Amino acid sequence: MYSFQDHKAYASQIALILETTHPPLNLEIGRYAKRIAEVYDINFTVRNTEKYKFWDLFFNGWDEGNKFIWQLRPELIEALIETDLTGEEIYPEEISEEYTEELFEGIKRTITVNSYERNSKARQLCVKHWKAICAVCSFDFEKTYGEIGKGFIHVHHLTPVSQIGKTYQVDPINDLIPVCPNCHSMLHKQEPPLTIDELKSLLKTTNGNNSSR
Repeated sequence: MYSFQDHKAYASQIALILETTHPPLNLEIGRYAKRIAEVYDINFTVRNTEKYKFWDLFFNGWDEGNKFIWQLRPELIEALIETDLTGEEIYPEEISEEYTEELFEGIKRTITVNSYERNSKARQLCVKHWKAICAVCSFDFEKTYGEIGKGFIHVHHLTPVSQIGKTYQVDPINDLIPVCPNCHSMLHKQEPPLTIDELKSLLKTTNGNNSSR
């Protein structure tokens, strides 16, 4: 939840990343809240049906279209940051958005990797399915660098960030693809980014021209 834009999402999004469905996720949230309530004196919000809304111990919630949005409470966001439990994995060249608000053209270029790409579970599911091999150039870090390169790879979002709405449901397998840092940079050399096939074709053409010299 922390990785989503503004720390908000609907339950089916979180359930997809956790490889479960909405009902079991709701039950698990309730179990956690009840366990905490056994230790601390907590007054839960009461529904019209006189049942407690245990989820609001963790989230603020509201309707958005036909979906119900959860957003992490500010106190929980602060606690996750302080305890280093945000779940984010950011490599040195993948700069967080808060550090890229002001970049001067011609002085520095960078890739801002969006929250879906940084989400550790989404990354894990993507790499588990596609393997830690670049989808463009087939580079395998483990084969080249040995144990230190095992599992290392970037993930690239196939849907341009500009097309992602507030209630966008990320699919780690169909929306994310593993790429090496070099190819990741090349994909983002233009806006909108090159497609995987476009960069593969460009790479093939370039290598073909070089080999014929």
